[in-house]
Amino acid sequence: MPESKEQAILEAAIHEFAAKGYEQASTNQIAKQAETSKGLVFHYFESKEKLYDACIRYAIHFTMKELDYENWPRTNRMIDDLKDYCKRELLFLKKYPDIYPLLARAIANPPDKLAGKMGELFGRMTALSQQYFADMIDRLNLKEDVDRSVLQAVVQSHLEYYNNRVMGYLKLHPDAMFEEMMPFFEQLIEMLKLSLQGLLKDDGK
Repeated sequence: MPESKEQAILEAAIHEFAAKGYEQASTNQIAKQAETSKGLVFHYFESKEKLYDACIRYAIHFTMKELDYENWPRTNRMIDDLKDYCKRELLFLKKYPDIYPLLARAIANPPDKLAGKMGELFGRMTALSQQYFADMIDRLNLKEDVDRSVLQAVVQSHLEYYNNRVMGYLKLHPDAMFEEMMPFFEQLIEMLKLSLQGLLKDDGK
């Protein structure tokens, strides 16, 4: 149960925006789902735009807190760590089914008024992702003649390719489920495997 009326409105809004996107979402429906008045919705959040912004910020914060990326166990086996990364995300998104469609819509098709702000928010998430992969590379048992900064650049190029493919797909299919992204993720894994061939001291991936 929501701890407050404000929280109830936020949760109802997340569900509505996730299902319909910003433009089609109804504040009347949000008020109905939260069992409150439309006036009280705007008392807490002032406008639909500010309510949407609050939902995105909450979803990002909640995701980072629940998944706790910074404290995941990391090994010198990058591919195994990535598979674990994906497994944890899938479990999280099945438990909280509104989170992924909300964020996917905001990334692929942000409202015009909020595009800059959305870009800034997701830029921070991208920076965290880059740090995550940098930490992975630091833990790899690489041969002495391997330049880690060059490998980091290669991995980053793979990530950009992966992100571009995912974003392109989402723009065409805004209602896509997370599982539909798996072929892109599997391709990323294969690209990383090829990039690591001959660079490791042992059989770790």
